[in-house]
Amino acid sequence: MSKARVSKWRVLVALMFAFILAYVAFVLWRALVPAEWEFSIEAETEVAEINLRPQARTQWQVDGVVLCARGGLELADEFQMSPSTSPCGSRAWRAYHVPAPEQVLELDGGASVVLNRLPEGGLAMSLRAPEGASLGTFSVIGVVDDIPLGEAANLIWTEIPAQSLTFPFSGSTTLGRAVGWSNVGMLRAGTVSIYTADESADKRTLVDETNLMLGDQIRLGDSEGGASWPKGFARIAATEDVMRAVAFGRADRLRIDRYGESGYELKPGRLRKLASDPAIAFFGSLLAAYMTLILALQPFVDSEFRSFRKWIRGKD
Repeated sequence: MSKARVSKWRVLVALMFAFILAYVAFVLWRALVPAEWEFSIEAETEVAEINLRPQARTQWQVDGVVLCARGGLELADEFQMSPSTSPCGSRAWRAYHVPAPEQVLELDGGASVVLNRLPEGGLAMSLRAPEGASLGTFSVIGVVDDIPLGEAANLIWTEIPAQSLTFPFSGSTTLGRAVGWSNVGMLRAGTVSIYTADESADKRTLVDETNLMLGDQIRLGDSEGGASWPKGFARIAATEDVMRAVAFGRADRLRIDRYGESGYELKPGRLRKLASDPAIAFFGSLLAAYMTLILALQPFVDSEFRSFRKWIRGKD
């Protein structure tokens, strides 16, 4: 075999070592770069707080509700409850109940929502608008349309309708509440799953999973929302004494507060991060294929390869 072929072989092997060094540097760089993950939460909780995404309207069906408002609403007197039967808790709130079905709540963006499962089996929803804004409107199909709600309202179900209540949302989410003598509602149990943040859902890979404990408080998203606001829904069934909530969104970490601890941020470790990185897997497979090719060609340059090994050790 000619010296030219030996020279080409030396170049190919030298390139292999160069690619290995470049790949190691790439892996180290990817380990240091912050990564985003797709978090998915399924929880059973007695309380949930949602800050709805600004500049986006939210519609919920609220059949069977008692609507508590300060200063009154533009509803007929026949729909106003007497103070003796009002569940609103204070004379500062006027209670309204419309027996007709298909009651719709339409909230403007940025509203703050707190859902509390009541010990006696009902549900309370607290609605607060951002400063200087209004909550939205309340309608009953075929009865009244677009009644303004003002800046604050409370919604109360003394019992849950048979068809259950479901509230889909987009906004930062807090499930559970810090354990304390004055806080009755808390998160009971749940699961957090962490996936790779691929654009296509069918390409996402499960990276890690952890269980939530009784009394945990978990937050997904913040007031700014970032590039992607969390989404999810809360479901309240008449046959259950707890609220089921599902939330998912993209973030680099997730905050969990646990009783007796200072809380911690949940995110995959660096080894799991690297193992689930598609770029590392792609370039690693290319490097492995190149190394396999080099090793497969070795028998054809046997004598020249021995000379090359002497050369690379400085024995030539």
